[in-house]
Amino acid sequence: MKKLKKFFRYDNIGYFFVLPAVIYMLFFVGYPIVSNFILSFQDVTVKTLSSPNKPFAGIENYQTLFQDEVLRTSIINTLLFTVLCLVFQFMIGFLLALFFNRRFSFAKPVRGLLMMPWMIPITVTALIFKFMFSSNVGIINQALMGIGLISAPIDWLTQPATAMIALIISNVWIGIPFNMILISTGLTTIPTELYESAGIDGANKLQTFWKITVPMLKPTIGSVLI
Repeated sequence: MKKLKKFFRYDNIGYFFVLPAVIYMLFFVGYPIVSNFILSFQDVTVKTLSSPNKPFAGIENYQTLFQDEVLRTSIINTLLFTVLCLVFQFMIGFLLALFFNRRFSFAKPVRGLLMMPWMIPITVTALIFKFMFSSNVGIINQALMGIGLISAPIDWLTQPATAMIALIISNVWIGIPFNMILISTGLTTIPTELYESAGIDGANKLQTFWKITVPMLKPTIGSVLI
C-alpha cells in the first residue's frame, strides 16, 4: 500500500499525462511500423493476405523494390523537392527576417500579414495554387503572357517538370513565414551591445553579419533546417 501511494505521489503525476500519448503512439505508429517491417520479409499475395502463416520471402521483396525504375525516379524527385524547398524557404525567410528586424514604420503589421500563408489551411492553399496554375484561367499564365515571356499557356500541372516547379513554388510560399518568424526570434536575442562594439572597432555591416549575426544564429539556423 505504501509503495502504491509512493507511486501516485505528485512527483510522478506527469507520467499519467504522458501515458495516453504513449499508448496512442504505440498502437497507431509503433505497431504499424513493426507489422509492415515483418510483412516486408513475407510473400504477401491475394491468397496469403488473410493467412496468419505467410510464406517467408527473405529479401526478395527488397530486391524487386530497388530494381523498380519508378522507385528511383520517386527518390530523385523527393530529394530534389526537399532540397530546393529547404534552400528557398530558408534563404527568403532569412532575408525577410533581416529586413523586418530593422526599425521602420509598419514593420510589425506587415510581418504579421506575411504569416498568413502559414496560417491558411493546406487544403485552401492547394485550391488557390491550383487555380493560379490553371492552363485556362490561371493568373500565372496570364501574367507571363502579359509581359511577353511565353506566347501560349503552359499546362503546369500535367507535365512532370512544370508540375515539380509548381509544387516547389507553393511549398516555398507556405514555409517562408515559419522560417522568417523563427529567425526573427533568434535575431531579437542577439545583444545590441555586440553590434555597438563592432561599430566602434570599425567593422562594416558585412563583417558584423558574418562575425556576429551568423554565429549567434547558429542554434536557430540548425532548428530551422532540421
